[in-house]
Amino acid sequence: MAVVTSAAWAQRPCPVDKRFLHLPERSKSATTYLRDSGDTLWVPLAIHVVESNPGEFPIERIGQQIAVLNRDYAPAKIQFYLPRYGPGGLPTCGVTRTVSALASHDWTSEEDTLKRMIHWPPDSFLNIWIVKWMPMQVIGYARALGDTESIPGTVLVSDVVGEGPGLRRPYDGGRTAVHEIGHVFSLLHPFESGCRGTTPATCAIEGDEICDTPPQREAHYGCPASSTNTCNELPTDNPDPINNFMGYVDDACMNQFTPEQIQRMRLFLLTQGVTLISEANKQARGFQLPSDTSCTAAAGLVSPAYRPSALWNGSVLRVPGAQALYLYDATGKLLLYQLSESVDASLFPRGVYVLVAVGRWGVLSYRLAIDNP
Repeated sequence: MAVVTSAAWAQRPCPVDKRFLHLPERSKSATTYLRDSGDTLWVPLAIHVVESNPGEFPIERIGQQIAVLNRDYAPAKIQFYLPRYGPGGLPTCGVTRTVSALASHDWTSEEDTLKRMIHWPPDSFLNIWIVKWMPMQVIGYARALGDTESIPGTVLVSDVVGEGPGLRRPYDGGRTAVHEIGHVFSLLHPFESGCRGTTPATCAIEGDEICDTPPQREAHYGCPASSTNTCNELPTDNPDPINNFMGYVDDACMNQFTPEQIQRMRLFLLTQGVTLISEANKQARGFQLPSDTSCTAAAGLVSPAYRPSALWNGSVLRVPGAQALYLYDATGKLLLYQLSESVDASLFPRGVYVLVAVGRWGVLSYRLAIDNP
């Protein structure tokens, strides 16, 4: 979990530790002897944008964020993609948008409330929730795959999602998501338990349980000197891993996972995430690039309800007072435009659609499931 304490003095401390992630005492031991082919592991994302007002979150930031994830996880041969098919095989862009008061998300008491409101099966999708605000200036927290306390995945504040101008500095490089997904894949902070795991006999079972990340006494912030050293290890004393993605330094000063962190994430995915990254799941989910413009159109439309029952009269969709209706499929392709307040839904095959209604009261947008055979 990442926290910013003030605009003038930004920090990234968080209570995500071994107990919070529910990792076993020897979290590597169960996977040590698993054979890893070294193939790229593909992880489908389900990105849930929760907004207090329609259209607050710029949808193009999702593409930016996935590009950052794929760049930073490339050395681990772990890659992320948006699925073409969601739960039940319905067409999707991998993005949901929901207008809810939970956009102001109290992570101390509302974690399950937020996640139960909108999530996709965690054995088939890595869920990412994007909210507008969290108390204590928290900007992100995570649950590891296989967590039994709550649904695995990460919750992020919207102004650290993406990369570039307009985001919250110094967390404007998309590295909050990189860091939190590291937790989802079982990684701990390098300063876990302070100066523990300082010998070859203890480095794999104490601290962050990673032998090639030298332990550090406490978190570092900003961009500290590369020579910073707060713990003494044997037989060789090394400086703190200040540029590691699992630390708390500024986004611009993070640039690596170590080889053993990479091994641990891959082995964790091949066990706890075996269904998630399976070839069968990849085939069932389909594959699309986050830059697909055909998907951006639908993803950019607000989804206040999945199937608003008030709109239905038998097979007819009716929006009272509408002067024009637009019906899009899940890829953003315009299927119908008519000057009317109703649409005969029986004319369209089973799937997910976006209905946009224009009237004197403005523009309304609905995400709908049409269940025709």
